[in-house]
Amino acid sequence: MSSSSTSHASLVSANELLSSWRDALSLTPAELRPILIACTVTSANCPKLLVPLVQQAIADIAAGSLHVPQVKDSSTSTTSTTLSKAEGSNDSDPTFDDQVRFIRRLREALYKGSVLCGGPYGINALGAVNYALDPELSAAVNGYGPLRGPGNNASPEDYYERGRALFQTIYQHHTDPILTKIGNSSQDLVQSILRDTYGKVLSDTSLISIPETELCLVATLVPLNVPPQLKSHVYGSRNVGVPMEQVQQLVTVAESIVQWVHSQLSDKSSL
Repeated sequence: MSSSSTSHASLVSANELLSSWRDALSLTPAELRPILIACTVTSANCPKLLVPLVQQAIADIAAGSLHVPQVKDSSTSTTSTTLSKAEGSNDSDPTFDDQVRFIRRLREALYKGSVLCGGPYGINALGAVNYALDPELSAAVNGYGPLRGPGNNASPEDYYERGRALFQTIYQHHTDPILTKIGNSSQDLVQSILRDTYGKVLSDTSLISIPETELCLVATLVPLNVPPQLKSHVYGSRNVGVPMEQVQQLVTVAESIVQWVHSQLSDKSSL
């Protein structure tokens, strides 16, 4: 078999695999399914699967079979490529706008997940996502700049309070015992968790809501084999309004993804 035929067969196999995982997440909104799968794939250290995942989602948006929800983010692009397609433009392309919004949501989810699985995994995953984009779409997405850039005037104290409030929302009456336990190991870690992880990163809802964030964290935690943290965020998801059946289904699908990734480790012909 030629290399081009092998590549085509691998792509078909990847698409079938990804479609089966998306279908299995039947209790999750369709557009969020590839995002959650991406979080698990990233944490399982299989970023090459993100290329067909992104290409599949972009094609589905173009075909009108994947609807991308509106978001709270009010930032505007700084590039002419995006401005010609932006909201309110006479030349606006709704499909292109949806693709841009999906990629921005996906990148934000992976960035949030990287606070759990680590910067190197996040870098590799986001690089794979960008690799999957054509130049115009990549430029349009990057034209929006960082959500947490120079225009954000929040102080460290603001971030701390915001993080403390989110931590309380997620962990409820377990908040103080958890923080005390962590603080007994490292006060610096408590400060960093509240100010940076929860305050600066996780609490931002411009593109990914708090319930969606919790689901992304659950999807990220499954491959890491950290039962206490996974349990905390499973119940944290419920505390922010996600039905437990949906969370349990996500854990089951994420576990199947991890099993598949592990089964490929010794197979040099894997995707």
